[in-house]
Amino acid sequence: NPSICGLPQDWLFKMHGILRTKSGDKGCSDVKVQQCCGHVYGGSSSGVQLQMPYGQCTIAIDSKYTSDQPRGVHISDTEVINDLKDVDESDNVEHSVIAIIDSAINFLAKDTMAGEPPWPFFNHNRDVGELSNDGSVFLSDSTENDGSALENSWEGYEDYLIQNFVNKKNERSSIDGFLFRKGGANGITMELGQRFKDEFHFRRAVEIQAMRDGIKLCVMENTSTLISCECSNLMCDWKVSAAKVRKGNVFVLKEIIPNHTCKRHNNNFALGTMWNAAKFLHLWVENPNIDLDRLGDEIERCSGIKYPTWKVEAIDKVAKFWLRTDHSYGYEHLLHYKNEMLKVNKDNIIKIQTKTYDDLVAPIFDRMFVLFADCSHAFKTTSRRLVIVDGWEIDSPYKSVMLVAVCRDGNNAVLPIAFCEVQEENLDSWSFFLKNLYEGLRMDYMDYGKGICIMCDGDNGVDEAVSEFLPYAQYRQCCFSIYNKLMKQFPHALVYSLFWSACRSTNKAAFQHQMMLLQCHNRDCYQWLIDRGCHTWALYCMPEWAKSTDITISATEQLRIWLLKYLDMNVANRFTAITKETAKIFQKRYLAGWDWVHDSITPTTRQQITQNVIEGDGWNIHSGADPKILTVTMNGLSFVVNKELAICSCGLWQLSGIPCPHACRCIIHWAASYADFVHDFMTVEVYRSTYGPGMKELPEICKWTPQLIDIVQPPLKRLIDPMNGDDETQVNLSN
Repeated sequence: NPSICGLPQDWLFKMHGILRTKSGDKGCSDVKVQQCCGHVYGGSSSGVQLQMPYGQCTIAIDSKYTSDQPRGVHISDTEVINDLKDVDESDNVEHSVIAIIDSAINFLAKDTMAGEPPWPFFNHNRDVGELSNDGSVFLSDSTENDGSALENSWEGYEDYLIQNFVNKKNERSSIDGFLFRKGGANGITMELGQRFKDEFHFRRAVEIQAMRDGIKLCVMENTSTLISCECSNLMCDWKVSAAKVRKGNVFVLKEIIPNHTCKRHNNNFALGTMWNAAKFLHLWVENPNIDLDRLGDEIERCSGIKYPTWKVEAIDKVAKFWLRTDHSYGYEHLLHYKNEMLKVNKDNIIKIQTKTYDDLVAPIFDRMFVLFADCSHAFKTTSRRLVIVDGWEIDSPYKSVMLVAVCRDGNNAVLPIAFCEVQEENLDSWSFFLKNLYEGLRMDYMDYGKGICIMCDGDNGVDEAVSEFLPYAQYRQCCFSIYNKLMKQFPHALVYSLFWSACRSTNKAAFQHQMMLLQCHNRDCYQWLIDRGCHTWALYCMPEWAKSTDITISATEQLRIWLLKYLDMNVANRFTAITKETAKIFQKRYLAGWDWVHDSITPTTRQQITQNVIEGDGWNIHSGADPKILTVTMNGLSFVVNKELAICSCGLWQLSGIPCPHACRCIIHWAASYADFVHDFMTVEVYRSTYGPGMKELPEICKWTPQLIDIVQPPLKRLIDPMNGDDETQVNLSN
């Protein structure tokens, strides 16, 4: 799609012809080439990729071209190369493969090289000088985020999930970041094994080095797992590549050829904002809060140009954006974000509360609530009725907290519903969040929370807020949180297996049996758990209409891991990125739903049924007078399965909406289909309707409609008193 790369539509061309190729022992096969499209890497015309269908695969041709060097063509698929060698030249074909490829390359080269490409043209489709003159410096990268972290459930592996997040956070805190040579040059350096916090960080480093060194880039690979760049000059060997670590978001530099053998460009970009930010980036690395007057003096001393204050401030914004230290600037765009969200969907709910300490000062940010209308509709109509809420600490100078609410769809994947940015996680902030969440999820039957089940960790006043604003909702506590509190109270108690067995018991008899064993093992732990109220955390007490077996808030941890790379952005960029990624979830899952054409239930449900069939293989069936009611027995255990009511005395079928092992054993006896006994939430048809309406994607900040709106000042900074550890707040209006 040329428009994705910022190319004019006339770059799209068609070629028609018949390719006759040999494919192993299958003989000759005709392949019709219907349409080919030139694609420019990273918005740059120095790297061209042509893709052509070739049998069961695709021919990919990479062309790198500069004004003083001839074209170079590289066919990347080795299997295609072997097939091309086997083409029988004596075959009477209308066009040979080589002729068509050559024509395609000539066509692309003729049109794409007509104008001088932008510089350094990594991700931007405009010239650096053009970018420097507009105020849109909050640019959000477009990158792949497949959402695999949101798939499936981590029930039973919560400790590994928490450790996974801790490991990723520790990895980000141990990064090398931007490195500069010591001395007068202050040049940026890249070393083998250097660590960057994520793909955004590495992209910025490559861009900055290109601008500082005056080179042009050819982006060979640009994904969320691998980024590789070369010098656009074919005679130059400079190359840099970085890949993401297997468990985490950190990028590690794995290949580098540091020295250029080409002639540097002497283009004069001294007036550009981005060029100046890149040239003097070492100043912000040394002092993140550098004074603007000192910055202007330093630029004037080195370049001989005296910039006005607004220009110096624009340079400061770009540099801090690259270093992720632009948190104070992010609050300026919050009201603009609200207007754009309402333009995308008028049913979105965005509430921004501010405080005013002086009539002469702009309002100061207090808290913000965002609810996605499309996600809310999906939850109310086609998703499981369990809402999971949690609070995350945001690593920023303002020590804010993000409150989130999520649910699970019919494929057991996590779907975010609402987010809230507050200054502190307490009863007041949870009341603000749950009150607005209730208004956004209000349904005819959901009076004061009736008809939904809500789960949380029970800390920082969330349980009191639930009882106040959702008094008729089914309240659930996270078992992982309860276990951690139990261990703090009784650190030497060995009750891990007994506790989790009791938590996962799907009927009252099994729960009482496990609790009796726990009582015999440790009476104090037993009494402590009883006092906590077993009906709020035992699985068998989960309402059957919720169709969920979640006993922890692991869904919010999955979401936090998925969004970790965005959580250190400023507040405007963070909410913009979250909104855009949520919209991509809708598109990805909608397309995935139409790939499931051979089954009527979702893949996760089918996988669970397969496991249940294996577990139910050893059970014996005993039929009575009514063939629809069967009894299954094994090793002294006995359960009754009712076909007509779709229930089992074990309780799992009713809770999950998926036939349990005992029910699967009976379904085989009835010669019926498993899909006929699955709840509607887990069917492919309902799954498609969940994401069918879609979610309109929010434009990049640089493309928002300019508006004259008020500016929100950053919130109060909370400082820690080193003497007694108490929190102190002070107003910082200098930003």
